Amino acid sequence: MKINVTCFGHLAVFHVIGQSLEIEKGTVADELPNILGFSKKDAAMFFVGERRVDPDYVITNGDIIKIFPPITGG
Repeated sequence: MKINVTCFGHLAVFHVIGQSLEIEKGTVADELPNILGFSKKDAAMFFVGERRVDPDYVITNGDIIKIFPPITGG
């Protein structure tokens, strides 16, 4: 399956925006960090389009996934 992924913050270095990613059918959102080469603990939120999804969301062909790191500040 082909999907598009956008990583935000310091995760942006792990995937080129606009480049599709080939994944296995049945892949869940929480597996993407490992596929892209970073730790699951660095992925705080997953979105499909504009909708936040759980880490166990089963990705479908053509999904546009956004991955956000934990947000800190004061």
